[in-house]
Amino acid sequence: MSAAHYAYLHGRISLYAGQLLGLDRLDALIDHSYDEDARDSAQPDAAAQYAGDLDQSNVTILLRELAVLIRPLSGAPRELLGYWAHRFELGNLKTIIRGKMANQSQAAIEEELQDMGTFTSLPIAELLQSDTPAELLRRLEQTPYAEIARQARHLLEQGEALFALDAALDRRYFAGLSRRGTAIDDPSGQLLRAIVGSIIDRVNLVWLLRYRYSYNLPPAQAYYLLIPASHRLQPQQLQQLAQCASFEEAIANLPAPFDRILAGVHNTTEVTLKMEQEGWRIANHALRHSSFNVARALAYMMLRERDLRRLRAIVRGRNMRMDAPMIRTALGLTRQGAN
Repeated sequence: MSAAHYAYLHGRISLYAGQLLGLDRLDALIDHSYDEDARDSAQPDAAAQYAGDLDQSNVTILLRELAVLIRPLSGAPRELLGYWAHRFELGNLKTIIRGKMANQSQAAIEEELQDMGTFTSLPIAELLQSDTPAELLRRLEQTPYAEIARQARHLLEQGEALFALDAALDRRYFAGLSRRGTAIDDPSGQLLRAIVGSIIDRVNLVWLLRYRYSYNLPPAQAYYLLIPASHRLQPQQLQQLAQCASFEEAIANLPAPFDRILAGVHNTTEVTLKMEQEGWRIANHALRHSSFNVARALAYMMLRERDLRRLRAIVRGRNMRMDAPMIRTALGLTRQGAN
């Protein structure tokens, strides 16, 4: 990437970073009374702005900004950021597969799909016209999701349940994200590995705890279902954690720094929140202490998604007449500050 392209990317990210929610703004939104929402909903940045189709609104905003950031990129950096957006399209694929397995109508399935705009790579119309899940997966093998489709079709032919298909799709996706993150060997490489690695660590640990202690899967099966990639949580450590007899024992045997990060957690929901906050900390460091690299772009997108999800949660809390302390608890925040 040329110096001019780096400068463009740096400038755009710096401009976008100014709209991330600071602690004061987030506190103000949470403390906003329900009656004030009605008076202030015309404000462009009010949480009430997101009171419509929140999921689609969030995806549209993220993809619009990603399209701007990806414009000067080429090669591996462009592929990485484009692949990050595939998460949302993977959700569409799961929706279509579930719908086909449940014999839903094409129209009913279509209503649940996210509009990916220019990032669409799935042949949605063809997939919706498939008569069976097997036919759908055969058609999918002619797309960028061919590797995922082949494994999913193999599982389907073996009579595996939808859970196994979902797990296989997610596992392949995150393995691909890890592979693309480590493939970039430039000044941003170390930062990228830290950001992507935080995602891999979070997903692997949360999955392991859920598979073992919520679904009661045996250690070997729970470990097999994890992403075949690692960062700070090494495979041997995950195998050892899988052998623990209880959730509490697994948490007590976490290696550093996760023993500190997850001190006092009681369930996988709390683990998810704490691990997400650790990932956001790493992303925030990359955003604020580096320049002219693709790691800043990925860091910004992660933090922007965090903010949009928080806005959605605030709106839903308001609609349910939850008070401010309850909303903060749901978001894993305190009155004095946010992560």
